[in-house]
Amino acid sequence: MNEEHKRRGFAHSKTLMTAAICALFLGGGQVMAHEAEAPITQEVQQTMNVTVKVLDSNGEPIIGANVVQKGTANGSITDFNGIAKLDVSRNSTILVSFVGYKTQEVKVTQSLMSVTLKEDTEVLSEVVVVGYGTQKKENLTGAVASVDVAKSLTGRQIPDVGRGLQGTTPGLSVVIPNGEIGSDPTMKIRGQIGSINGSSTPLILLDNVEIPSIQMINPEDIESISVLKDAAASSIYGAKAAFGVVLITSKKGANTDKVTVDYSGNFSWQNISKDFEMAGVDGVRYRVDALKRAGSTLAGAFWYVTPEHLEKVEAWNSKYAGKLGTDDPFVFGRDWYVDANNRKFSMRFFDPYDYMIRDWAPSMTHNVTISGKSGKTTFNVGLGYLDQNGLMKLAKHDDFRRYNGSIRLSTELNKYVTLRTGAIYSKRNKRYAYATNSTTADPWLYMYRWDAFYPMGYDEHGREMRSPASEIHQANTANKENNYLNFSIGATVKLTKDWNVNFDYTYAGEDEVWKKNGTKFTAGNTWTSPVARYDANGNRVYVNDAGQVVPEGTPGAMAAFDLDYYQYTSDGANPDHIRREVENAKRHTLNITTDYNWQINDDNNLKVLLGMNKSDWESEDNWSQITNLTDIANPSWDKTAGTQTSSGNMYWDSQLGFFGRLNYNLMDRYLLEANLRYDGTSKFPSHLQWRWFPSFSAGWRLSEEPFMEWSKPVLSSFKFRGSWGTIGDQTVSNTLYVPTISQSQQSWLDPSGNKIMGTGTPAAVDANITWQDITTLDFGFDARFFNGDLGITFDWFQRDTENMIVPAEGAALTYGTGAPKGNHGSLRTRGWEVALDYNHRFENGLAVNAMFTLSDAQTEVTAYGSTKAVSDWYVGKTYGEIWGYRTDRLYQKEDFVYNSDGNIAQVWAKNGKYVADYVPGEPSPVSGAKQMNKLSDPNGIYQDYFESGTFHFGPGDPKFKDLNGDGDIRPGSNEIDNHGDREVIGNTTPRYEWGFRLGAEWHGFDASVFFQGVGSRKIWGSGFLAVPGYNTGDGAMPQAIAGDYWTEDNTDAFWPAAQNMGGSDSGYGFQVQDRYLLDMSYWRIKNITVGYTLPAHLTKKAWINKARIYVACENFFTFDNLRDLPIDPEVISGVSMFNSSNYNSGRTGVGTPAMKNVSVGIQLNF
Repeated sequence: MNEEHKRRGFAHSKTLMTAAICALFLGGGQVMAHEAEAPITQEVQQTMNVTVKVLDSNGEPIIGANVVQKGTANGSITDFNGIAKLDVSRNSTILVSFVGYKTQEVKVTQSLMSVTLKEDTEVLSEVVVVGYGTQKKENLTGAVASVDVAKSLTGRQIPDVGRGLQGTTPGLSVVIPNGEIGSDPTMKIRGQIGSINGSSTPLILLDNVEIPSIQMINPEDIESISVLKDAAASSIYGAKAAFGVVLITSKKGANTDKVTVDYSGNFSWQNISKDFEMAGVDGVRYRVDALKRAGSTLAGAFWYVTPEHLEKVEAWNSKYAGKLGTDDPFVFGRDWYVDANNRKFSMRFFDPYDYMIRDWAPSMTHNVTISGKSGKTTFNVGLGYLDQNGLMKLAKHDDFRRYNGSIRLSTELNKYVTLRTGAIYSKRNKRYAYATNSTTADPWLYMYRWDAFYPMGYDEHGREMRSPASEIHQANTANKENNYLNFSIGATVKLTKDWNVNFDYTYAGEDEVWKKNGTKFTAGNTWTSPVARYDANGNRVYVNDAGQVVPEGTPGAMAAFDLDYYQYTSDGANPDHIRREVENAKRHTLNITTDYNWQINDDNNLKVLLGMNKSDWESEDNWSQITNLTDIANPSWDKTAGTQTSSGNMYWDSQLGFFGRLNYNLMDRYLLEANLRYDGTSKFPSHLQWRWFPSFSAGWRLSEEPFMEWSKPVLSSFKFRGSWGTIGDQTVSNTLYVPTISQSQQSWLDPSGNKIMGTGTPAAVDANITWQDITTLDFGFDARFFNGDLGITFDWFQRDTENMIVPAEGAALTYGTGAPKGNHGSLRTRGWEVALDYNHRFENGLAVNAMFTLSDAQTEVTAYGSTKAVSDWYVGKTYGEIWGYRTDRLYQKEDFVYNSDGNIAQVWAKNGKYVADYVPGEPSPVSGAKQMNKLSDPNGIYQDYFESGTFHFGPGDPKFKDLNGDGDIRPGSNEIDNHGDREVIGNTTPRYEWGFRLGAEWHGFDASVFFQGVGSRKIWGSGFLAVPGYNTGDGAMPQAIAGDYWTEDNTDAFWPAAQNMGGSDSGYGFQVQDRYLLDMSYWRIKNITVGYTLPAHLTKKAWINKARIYVACENFFTFDNLRDLPIDPEVISGVSMFNSSNYNSGRTGVGTPAMKNVSVGIQLNF
């Protein structure tokens, strides 16, 4: 059975069962199931006693179903076995009903009857949570999506709600930029950018209160999730809702006078989702080829490579490959040697994965929910625990733990007043190896920075060697702890049957304590020169090529060396310190609303909502650090001998808003909604703090028109809707209109010997800076077919960011500070969304369900200034666009002219054209001409613009297309009016984001599979894993590149001929071009789940209402177009929980990789 249906079914069944038991005691077994409008008729016919058993489609009993004789108030309620008994007239008809199921009429023909109810998919989804209330889905006029919580979040090993939402809702983009445990996903609604200098993220609300992180929510505590996407739906929440709202509602309690307990437990094991295969011998061969091309014979950083070294590497590989493991030491003579210039050469290859990564790291979650009702008081208590282990197996601690607790209590004092209160607690604790304070070069970068022959593990003396593995192993533990606690109180005053007043106040405290315990590293230093080895008598030691000690003079003997073993961390240098960072924040939220529902007559209904909300936020932070630890085993503040520094700051902002909403419904066909909000914010000058923001939406239920009666057998519901609205956005810095002056302590001393304080130039401000206006236009339709089994939703939208805050023009370079920011720019985002769902249960009990979502959005700059540079925000620019060259193909040998000695002939060329043959020793006859390889095509275009140093275009290098036909390949003036031979070749924006779920249930068995992906996304890669020859001195390279680069023996290779890019992402022949854009489109089998619900007649013997066990796989299969590069296609370069803009220097794929997991779980209901 559908899990959501079951959950609701049990919740209602408890209430009805309690009523049934009471009625049985008081009324001798007959119960008034509900009031009937028809008058009660006196029984004159002969009666009979019937026993009715009510089952669901899986054959499980339904508890609390109504069984009533039609046309009377004579009825009963099913018990725990799904059985109801009552006396009815012979040949009468009984009505069997239960919430979430279609009512059935059954003719009484015998004393024992069995009735199977079918689910009503329309009823189950008819109510949607919106801002400060609920609405029937059929009457919604704004763009609101409701998440199926049971299918998206229940029974999956997901560490947070955000990851569970990925692919479930069209227009909601959820990206996991980094696999670091404890990190938040990146969430956007309708496009990737809404403001250049402001935030573009949605407002995340838990019970109408903003929360700092979606990580803090226990998925099991969630009752519903709505995504508000247009201004008409979001504007009720005001200034912070400009880019949509993720509205999460927690479980509040039960409708039963009996306590129910739900438990869910999950054990999982996770591993890297994509293998990191780095180059071995092929990587050394690439480096040697790059050396030859540059006319050199030596390359390397700390460990070197030469053509002779390549031969030894190949010989070592033939002899030892696959025979040595992580426990085998790094032996001089066998695995490495030193040349006459005291340079180190390694022949053995090391895989960082083997040394550092934990296979199948365990995790577990446990959740308990206790809910119930006592009289007029309802309550819900939720407890949750997540324990997730990271991938670094050498770390003392690498884990993330989350503790959740919540309580909700509501009591009806009388028919007029209901009081409620609640509290939520969340503690998140992340521990990791603190090997460095750098977020631009952490161990994940160094794992894949050097060539694979850089040593890891231990040397032959049992001493650890310097490497990312050794530093993770020796590092002490950093601990980042986040605590969140909120208390809420509220009341509803029911003035009349249709008029309510609601008061809610919430106080939230947010605390973060980040402790960073450093250390000093000691190891055999692989970065410095080796030291000669001597025996106990001071004699030089000699070894053979197996590393065995032999007498001097033995054939093949070589003088032995060791790595210099010492403390290589200088006192006080990174990470020789203790650092503590503390942030304390508090938030006050007050919501007051009143709503009135006026049913004017049968055809006219009017609903009015008025309210105000106020939100205040304050935050203080400080940090302290002291260097030079004297005890690295137990670091503490009083065991140091260095310098102590500290600093801190304080921030605050406040918003106040008054709002109103009017809903008008004419004949259940014509729908109108109007919203008006008056918002104020502390972020702007006092005379510009307040603004009015309106929004409107309308709907037409076409299917309810009389002329649509013909469609009823197929068309269940069809509604057109449209909306327009404006929301003010103030998600910008608090200091935009405050002219601040920075201060810092200088190294210079005054005459008294004190350090001088320096001040910066005052920041320039625009005194009239004010709101950014976010205006949204939306048109869509909602349709359901075949008795509601099939549903389709479509939206087209346009969102304009007007008065966008951008730097002003005209500030001279000599101005002394940055240009003031003002309301001078604008953006326009356009897109569309489609969602389909299907639910059907067959007569044999088989239920199937499917869901498909697809969305796309693009953003264009519509105002910014007068710039025309293609690299700037010029008017007409599409956000994320990549400018580059079109690649024709790779040059081949036949494209060049060769001399009799076998070398390529040389010429002078300029502006793409041949000038003269090159004569050694003679200068160019034309100024500015470059010496180049001679093309065999007399009309061929020389790509001289890109040549410099020793680089010359040759076989295996890219040949670009002459797009503007001028006979020269160059970027023009890099402006939109003159961009030469470059054009837009791709876009970094994820487009065509989609999700697809299939599910089935049959006699207790259930299975589902969920696919998710991105149809289009391109990036130009950065760093070792994406750029061939990025730095042949360091040497790291994926096997995917090293095994498929152009050589004379591999002329149809994908990657160009070997070259050293010198640490640059583009240059020489490897210009930004379409051939080597990374195609980041992908699709994943996001989740596979197989479960079984044990028969109720068995579980009830153990007082268990329901027991389900399941096995699930998450992220287990990924299909991409990256040609086996070790890069996760979802990665966002430079983004992690430690640094959101330049993590690991922005290099692609260098960070904690995405993970897959397999899990087993159980769900119990008592």
